[in-house]
Amino acid sequence: MSIQKILNLVIVVLLLVLLSFVGYYFYSTQNSQIGTKVHFSSKKALFPPLDTEFNFKTVDNKEFKIRASNKKMVISGLEDKIVFLKIFGWDCQYCKKEIPQLINLKKDLGDSFEVIAIEAEQHSDEESLKYIKEYGINYNIVNGTTHQKFYNYLKVHYGWDNLIPLTIVLGKDGEVLTYEVGVKSYNLSELMKAILARDTSQK
Repeated sequence: MSIQKILNLVIVVLLLVLLSFVGYYFYSTQNSQIGTKVHFSSKKALFPPLDTEFNFKTVDNKEFKIRASNKKMVISGLEDKIVFLKIFGWDCQYCKKEIPQLINLKKDLGDSFEVIAIEAEQHSDEESLKYIKEYGINYNIVNGTTHQKFYNYLKVHYGWDNLIPLTIVLGKDGEVLTYEVGVKSYNLSELMKAILARDTSQK
């Protein structure tokens, strides 16, 4: 084989490698999760066991107890409902776009559906109550400033990387049906339709 042919072959191989890297870069960019990173205390986190209980109190003083285990998060009093357990922030532009969808889902589905949204951007109860009134929110908002234990649990057992919005869909008896991080190509109404369709098909 002549030197020229060898050089041509090397050039072709290099071009193929380069194209592969370019293709991978664009694929990664297009398929990366989009959202807002939240930052928490730098204190060393303890490793939370898989079976753990969490107590949440909303800014208007409702209390929820969650018993978390393998692929389950059972919320006392909500065992027979579909629940969106969310982590969001008032300053997160992606989270704010979901608020009207959550309001409409709650209106449409009534008592068969519940939302518990944990505000992770360190806003006070007073600020949250102001936003609840401003947006006309009809679902539960929890002050997330004291829930580092729950965040650690999600990091350890679900691989969460502090990206919001985070949506955990819980079926009846607390089964984790869906775990969605960041902004998706569909809206929350479409997600709920898929969940309801799957629930119906399993009956």
